Amino acid sequence: MSEKQPPDWGDDPLSRFFSDAEYNDRAAAVNYAPIYALLQHVHAMFRQVEGVIERDRQSHLLVPRLLLVRIHSAFLAAIRLAMSGQATESFPVLRSAIEQAWYALHIAKDPKAPERANTWLSRNVDISSKAKCKSEFTVAKVRSTHEGLDPATAGELQERYENLIEFGAHPNQLGVFASVKKTKSDKLVDYKVGILASDSIAVPFALRMAVAVAVGALKVFKLIYPERFGITGADLGIQRLVVELNAVFKRYARMAPSRQESNG
Repeated sequence: MSEKQPPDWGDDPLSRFFSDAEYNDRAAAVNYAPIYALLQHVHAMFRQVEGVIERDRQSHLLVPRLLLVRIHSAFLAAIRLAMSGQATESFPVLRSAIEQAWYALHIAKDPKAPERANTWLSRNVDISSKAKCKSEFTVAKVRSTHEGLDPATAGELQERYENLIEFGAHPNQLGVFASVKKTKSDKLVDYKVGILASDSIAVPFALRMAVAVAVGALKVFKLIYPERFGITGADLGIQRLVVELNAVFKRYARMAPSRQESNG
């Protein structure tokens, strides 16, 4: 039985936006072929790691296992946004991926397990439970757990975290003005804010950030499951991703065109 094809997009503004975003996603996969191949490898590594830990029976690691799937989903959402031209909007998603990795590690390395897991699960029971959860899961506290176990990777993720905040994970000026274009005529100076930005630097930059965040998150889960990573070769797979990341973004110079949707 043949698969049903979805109908074409309409000619209204929202439909044109989705059509242009979809076009950009497909075009980026072709025009940024080396980067897209790397994204495929990262996706495959997430799937491998999920398979490695899915049958784990340690009850206090249930929440970290669930968070790994959410991190994977955040990676996919971020690269889809970036490839469509919404690079700035990918950064809050990547920021959440880092936080989820830190939450997972903070719960997994609880010396009084499953106390932290129960605190997280009970967040919305009442006001005091929410306050306890917010106190236990501050960014500084969950990051410090990582710093105590792997200061090098923790430092790299912290640098990525700060970069993401500067370029759009918070409403800072670099993120807001990154897609502002100035046009000038004899009678008018006009500023347009791009939604599907055609900037030739923004998309590869966002994709590089996505891969770096994904690699950092996978390294976090290596700390949670060191034996499983070693036995299955997932640790070596992460090392290969690091080598590929550096090689691809060092040699990749050609930028892909994209359609642009603007307000203003």
